Amino acid sequence: MRKLFPVALACGLALAPVCGAETLPGDAGILNVRDYGAKGDGRRDDTAAILAAIAASGGDTGTAFWQDRIVYFPNGTYLVSAPLLKRYADGRFGSGLFLVGQSQAGTVIRLADRAPGYDDPARPRAVVFTSSKLLAGTPTSGGKDYTGLGEGNDAYMNFVEDLTIEIGAGDAGAIGIDYLANNTAAIRNVTLRAAAGSGAVGLSLTRKWPGPALIDHLTVEGFAIGLSAAQTEYGVTFDHLRLTGQRETALRNDQNVLSIRDLEIKGPAPAIVNAGEKGFLAIDGGTVQVTEGKGRAAIDNAGFIALRGVHVAGAPPGSGLPQSGALTGVLSRDGHWTQAAMPAWLPKPAAPPAPPPVKIETWVNAAKFGAVAEPGHDAAEGLRRAFASGAAVVYLPHGIYALGSAVEIPPTLRRLVGMNSTIKVLLPRNPRLSRAEGLLRVLAGGPSLSIENLAIDNSNLGQQVGIEVAGPREVSIRDVVSAGVAVLDRKPGGGRVFIDNSCCGTMTLAGAQPVIARQFDTEGGGVRIVNRGAPLSLLGLKTEGVSTILDNRDGARTDIFGGLVYMVHDDKATTLPAFRNAGSWLAAAFAEESLRAQSHYNVYLDQPAAGGIESLKPERFPPRGFGRVVPDLVAGPGGRSPQ
Repeated sequence: MRKLFPVALACGLALAPVCGAETLPGDAGILNVRDYGAKGDGRRDDTAAILAAIAASGGDTGTAFWQDRIVYFPNGTYLVSAPLLKRYADGRFGSGLFLVGQSQAGTVIRLADRAPGYDDPARPRAVVFTSSKLLAGTPTSGGKDYTGLGEGNDAYMNFVEDLTIEIGAGDAGAIGIDYLANNTAAIRNVTLRAAAGSGAVGLSLTRKWPGPALIDHLTVEGFAIGLSAAQTEYGVTFDHLRLTGQRETALRNDQNVLSIRDLEIKGPAPAIVNAGEKGFLAIDGGTVQVTEGKGRAAIDNAGFIALRGVHVAGAPPGSGLPQSGALTGVLSRDGHWTQAAMPAWLPKPAAPPAPPPVKIETWVNAAKFGAVAEPGHDAAEGLRRAFASGAAVVYLPHGIYALGSAVEIPPTLRRLVGMNSTIKVLLPRNPRLSRAEGLLRVLAGGPSLSIENLAIDNSNLGQQVGIEVAGPREVSIRDVVSAGVAVLDRKPGGGRVFIDNSCCGTMTLAGAQPVIARQFDTEGGGVRIVNRGAPLSLLGLKTEGVSTILDNRDGARTDIFGGLVYMVHDDKATTLPAFRNAGSWLAAAFAEESLRAQSHYNVYLDQPAAGGIESLKPERFPPRGFGRVVPDLVAGPGGRSPQ
């Protein structure tokens, strides 16, 4: 009989909006902290046992950064007295710290009362501490401190999901999660809670360099500061963010770019501090309620803030903001408020569908049908046999699977759970394997499908489509790394698609059904997103490379709210526009990062106009170092709207 681990796959790993415990097969390749000696009884110190499980989750896999194993916490209270972090066997900081609890309320990591080293707010210390590996450069490149602080921009696959972190009494210097994450990483369904007078920061994003990453359904209760972010790059995306009962301020941002949807703040003024002239906040929906600090401004702003339908109550908003009603517009660093109206054509975001409740006994292990994780073995036929079994859930035990041919996903399959596994093209490549077809193909209609926790890797082997959606079926793509592949090709007849926390490929869209994305990181040259006629809602974009980010045409309606555009390379003469818009609608709010005078766009928007092409130059927008802040770019088929 196979061993079963309870896990909250119905919320964290499986896209449901409400957490509930579910069992996970013991042969899936996860690591249970109980197997390493953790008791979870709230009395005995579990620090050493948890660190042992983390150490077993994987060594340095180099540029294939997506191959670490999941560390799982069954329900219980795990008493700790030192930071939970990941180091490789040689002592170097590592990435790939993937912590998953059984349930948000039932799995508690609790810092002991008056834990040594946690008493000084001037020298804060984390309970959970994620870090970067070092792929290139020196430990001090760019001014980072890799050796001492685990800093860098190789902090891949750092996840914390479905648990609560509690700070005990007398721990005034504690940080709930000191989070460094890049490209594909997330915090989901997490509560950070501090005892009265304890806790310095709930979630800290201040080390070099946080983002891109997704923070979804985070609640912070107490602490001096609820959320603290810093640095000028690389942008972080938030959805369903709750900050309550902070002693000083709820949200502090120093220079970075934060994209936020559904924000709720209850606490003292100032509730939001946007410090530094390079700071940019894009906030879509929510309430800021000041409970203390009568007469003080609710928002302290030195940068730019784009608001959509945000209510501010309980104290004079200050800084030129209107004092009643939902606020939609832009607050500039000079204190000027520009009222705006949301375009009527904006595609409406929606939550992805919850996966169906499926008994664990009916889950199918693809390896038992011949899909073996061996580089020289063709797993395609075994995967087909697993799908043909009629199972609603098929999982790939942690490993690397090679496909010699594309695999069609049948209507009977509701979930493909990757367990942080990798799919590659079998070498030598089958000449009949089309680069224009998906390795995974959704060609028929059927109930909603989710594809989760999977890397599709064709690095340095030419272009390849990863997931093709041609049938009228709703598909959710979550925590999918696309290395050397297009993450999505949605055909004209394809159904609605959700993309959550994806790096690093392109996507092509067609058809009338919407595509809804959160935290989309696309890196490289060429055209990164091609939208031919689809509604596209994207919260939190990040780019890297000299590219045209979006080719928007054929009646497409694209809304990009929040994000960081980053060319990286010097290309003073580039004429590539950031966006092309032809016969379509476009709204974009973003910041451009540029660390040198020759590494920025010379054209933000090209679109047809009477007599030729009309170009929108960056000079129309306020500077952000060598880049710009673009809080409200709107264009339509008849030309750009006034800026």
